[in-house]
Amino acid sequence: MAGVELVETLLLHANPTTVLIASRAPDSLADYLERGAQGVDGNRGDLPGAYLLRTLGSADFGYKSGRDKLLGLNIDTSGEQRMLFTSAADDQMDWVDGSNVGEGSKQGRLMKLGASINLDSHITIGCAGAVLGDIQRRRTAQYLPNDPDAQVAFRIRSVEMFSLFNSMFVNADTLMALQILQSEFHPNSHQHGPANSTSGAKESLSVYGLFHHLACTPQGRLKLRQIFLRPSLDLDLIEERQKTISLFLQPGNADAVSGLQKRLRKIKNMMACVALLRKGVDNPGRKVSAMNNVWASLQLFAAHSLQLRDILRVMPCAEKISIIGRSAERGRTAVKHGVDANLDELKRIYDGMEPFLTRVVKKLREQVPEWATGYVENCTFIPQLGFLTVVSLNPGTGKSNYAGEGLQDVWEHMFVAEGAVYYKNRQMKEMDEQFGDAYCMIIDREIEIIHELGVKVLEREEDMVAASEILGELDSLLALAVGSGLYNWAAPKMMDENIIHIEGGRHPLQELVVPSFIANDCHLSGGTSDADQNLRSEAESSGARDFREYPSTLVLTGPNHSGKSVYIKQVALVVYLAHIGCFVPAERARIGLTDRILTRIATRESVSRNESAFSIDLRQVAFAMNFATRRSLVLVDEFGKGTNSSDGAGLVTALLSHFSTLGPNRPKVLAVTHFHEIFENNFLEESRDVAFAHMDIHIDFDAPTKDDQVTYLFQLVSGRSISSFGTRCAAMNGIDEAVVRRAEAIMLLLVQNEDLEVACSKLSDTETQMLEDAEAVARAFLREDILAPPREFSRSNSSSWFRSILTRVLSGDSTDGTMTDMS
Repeated sequence: MAGVELVETLLLHANPTTVLIASRAPDSLADYLERGAQGVDGNRGDLPGAYLLRTLGSADFGYKSGRDKLLGLNIDTSGEQRMLFTSAADDQMDWVDGSNVGEGSKQGRLMKLGASINLDSHITIGCAGAVLGDIQRRRTAQYLPNDPDAQVAFRIRSVEMFSLFNSMFVNADTLMALQILQSEFHPNSHQHGPANSTSGAKESLSVYGLFHHLACTPQGRLKLRQIFLRPSLDLDLIEERQKTISLFLQPGNADAVSGLQKRLRKIKNMMACVALLRKGVDNPGRKVSAMNNVWASLQLFAAHSLQLRDILRVMPCAEKISIIGRSAERGRTAVKHGVDANLDELKRIYDGMEPFLTRVVKKLREQVPEWATGYVENCTFIPQLGFLTVVSLNPGTGKSNYAGEGLQDVWEHMFVAEGAVYYKNRQMKEMDEQFGDAYCMIIDREIEIIHELGVKVLEREEDMVAASEILGELDSLLALAVGSGLYNWAAPKMMDENIIHIEGGRHPLQELVVPSFIANDCHLSGGTSDADQNLRSEAESSGARDFREYPSTLVLTGPNHSGKSVYIKQVALVVYLAHIGCFVPAERARIGLTDRILTRIATRESVSRNESAFSIDLRQVAFAMNFATRRSLVLVDEFGKGTNSSDGAGLVTALLSHFSTLGPNRPKVLAVTHFHEIFENNFLEESRDVAFAHMDIHIDFDAPTKDDQVTYLFQLVSGRSISSFGTRCAAMNGIDEAVVRRAEAIMLLLVQNEDLEVACSKLSDTETQMLEDAEAVARAFLREDILAPPREFSRSNSSSWFRSILTRVLSGDSTDGTMTDMS
């Protein structure tokens, strides 16, 4: 199942809309992908982020066809590039300048393509070819040949390799168990379509949700999600993000941060705007009004980007921050006066139309009969229709009060609107010929100018998109900074040492939903390599604490509700947040690079899975055992509870022993268990690598109420607890007191190693007496010789005869077994 785990992680990172699979793919992979795919009715699957699943022939994933499709792409690779390649003719290896190779030659195109992707990865190239083939089929099905819209809708801007090797591995089980990402669907989401805008999903209570609402731009929220999905293993990148957050959190920069957020809220994603702009430029006949939002977005983007640059420049020490340095580098739409002289003249004529029309209507009233003067209301200009004379409407007849009577002219009825009738006459037609084209000429000229501007803007498309992405990254880091300050988090110290040293750690979600939160420390150390030994020597020489004192495995016990699960999750979240470059909920923290966080916490059951809850737990544990390294963090919560208690205790003991005996390859392990027998019988002993701890409680069985008998202190202390106090938890949660007492009695027998079958078979004196009485009645009943009722008893009274016999038996009056005449 390891391959499925990796595929699930990739789906979370890529969040695809379409997934292509070969017809010869393993059945387990095909079944898994089908569960997460959309149905034909658009319903979502049971996996995060529904997608369309298409099955292609295996030939579509071939390396040669994929390479040819990639070579056929017309992608601009501006900039001089140098690369090492092997000549197909003589197998000689030479340094070649890419600019000297013929653009049309296959070898030249291969060299340029090899600068972006690894052509030796046959699987990758084959999959890329399958994607390109599917895009070509969709374009053919949806558009006519040479349709310009098809070039825009299916345009491929760039090709690059995607790798997760420099990121911490976190699968879907871990993301859900730690509540890093958690979507919440509307109750009616099953009626919505698959598009994100109508999916009905929103971010629920999660660690990512703490920062999601703090991002101001769409690209910022997208970048923030990518940061949370890809915890980095690059110490330089982590430290750079921490420096940026520290700068934003300086008290003197509070006003600057507020100004940055205010302006970022008015900036849109230029990726979408550029796509819309390209559609408008490729289709000059498109209505200009459709481009209003695009030009407004471009204008706001340019204006506020300059303001953002000015704010960043004046921040103290801003020149030392990488993202700030990169930021400093990079109605009807109308054309302003002064851009085009001919357009300005046309607008001057058009703007002077109102006083001109006033003079026209005055002259028209002088020409019509005197009785009709009051009926001629106005003269107006309507684009596409031209100049029109407006006459009042008679409400009684529904006809015009005047239609050109008494004039040697034909008044053509055009339409009726808002209590007036509009006519076209000779004078209006003359005005159409003289002035009517002005409006259309203005529109046409503005379209030409805006189209030219759009072409010039698109020449800087890459720069605009890059600037938008940089602002998105700035927005995401601002969100991390604002959230870290809001929740009172501290900057961790990242290092190569394989340790976890947390002082005053807190759970970022739990502390928000409780009146007060008790902070706890954590000290763990994983396996050591030769490099770690050198780091340890340097630490010892500087007077630092020797991390050899830290165990690699910490086993937690204690009552239910005492905070064990919250503790191991908060440690993992501190480690996780440190690797995305964020501050962490702790007073101080020193975190060594952790390559994987593997969990056995939550059991994700589903009727679509042919697995029991225990088999799912076993699969999670097997995955952790097979893929854990010395730099991994493994969380095990209540493993073994889904089967027989003896089997569960044996499995969890063997698992912890396996991890702790790996020597230099042992991972850091946090485990929670209620199997106290593994300690009572010394199956798992405390050592240098294995430590025991428990969550402290205060016990007072003499307290008058159940709730006061066990007081949870939520404080981690060394050593193991003596009991899980499950019966006290049961009483506090409403289980009947008689059931609790019976459970405690059975527990006492188990502790005393009594035989439960023999112990439970003993009867009390009351139960013995009841059994004897019941036996006497049964024997008396067997001694009775029950005969039919005498003749004098009618059929309806026969029941009284038998009832009298039973009454005598139950009362013990029957002694000789003979029947007496009851008549």
